[in-house]
Amino acid sequence: MPSHADSAVGMMDGAYFTSRKDILDFFNELLELNLTKIEQTASGAVACQLTEYIFPGSIPLKKVKWDAKNDYEYIQNYKLLQVAFTKHRVQRHVDVDRLIRGKYQDNLEFCQWLKAFFEQAGGAGRDDYDPVASRSAGKGGKKATDHFAKTAKNHNSKLLPTDRQQRQNLSSKSRPNAPTRKTVEPKGKKPLGQRIKSNRQVGDTKKDAAELMEKNSSLETRNEELELTLTAIEKERDFYFEKLRDIEVMLQDHEENAETSNAEDLIQNVFKVLYATSEDQLVLDGEGDILDDGIEPPYEEPEPPYEEPEPPYEEP
Repeated sequence: MPSHADSAVGMMDGAYFTSRKDILDFFNELLELNLTKIEQTASGAVACQLTEYIFPGSIPLKKVKWDAKNDYEYIQNYKLLQVAFTKHRVQRHVDVDRLIRGKYQDNLEFCQWLKAFFEQAGGAGRDDYDPVASRSAGKGGKKATDHFAKTAKNHNSKLLPTDRQQRQNLSSKSRPNAPTRKTVEPKGKKPLGQRIKSNRQVGDTKKDAAELMEKNSSLETRNEELELTLTAIEKERDFYFEKLRDIEVMLQDHEENAETSNAEDLIQNVFKVLYATSEDQLVLDGEGDILDDGIEPPYEEPEPPYEEPEPPYEEP
């Protein structure tokens, strides 16, 4: 497939008007799943299997985690997806930080793009493809449908516009017409004492409301600051956990291929992972090798060569 093959799927493309039902039916029929909520695709496992369907062998499905529950497990699935995209020159930015939060709109847009990319790439020619057997090699792949059935209630998808209108119509039909009340106008004015007391109460109410609004504004500002702090802490936690996970993958690969693996290369790669920053975008492939990182290992000054001391001078 030529590079930039997905460039035609722009934000105003018809793909981004595909309904939630059409997307779920597409995934369920093609991959024999039982998805009922868009948020169930947030782990990246469905995207991995669809990409492997389009590009056979591009993703080792045995490393895909279908029963992922934590952010770092989601991230590992998306790393496999990004490696496949890089390998096949798919120019699509995957905003992992937004997708793993499981928000409906973010995952809906990504699923709409996946469906359009599948149709554009022409990946519908694998007649002998067995989706259940393919994902069974991954962790939790054999029981993926059971996992989705159990987790469906954990998500609260927003109603589609058509669903929302239908529910409003049903609600208005089932609700009896409320009886109209007649307003009775007062015949005369209140006594002066009652009017003064009422005005004072109104003034006190306005003062209390102003104080409450000021306090509410202060609390909202504080809440926003705490949310920003929490987001920064979570990103830092995930950043360092990714480092540990990458090193673990490299060590596992070294252990499995001890006869052919080079210990010095392993040490250099570990240093690269340790000293990589968030801007370096260091990516490991499925075998634990670093893909085009451009990161230099820490400089170590070589030790000077050993020189044997000269013997002491003795007079003849």
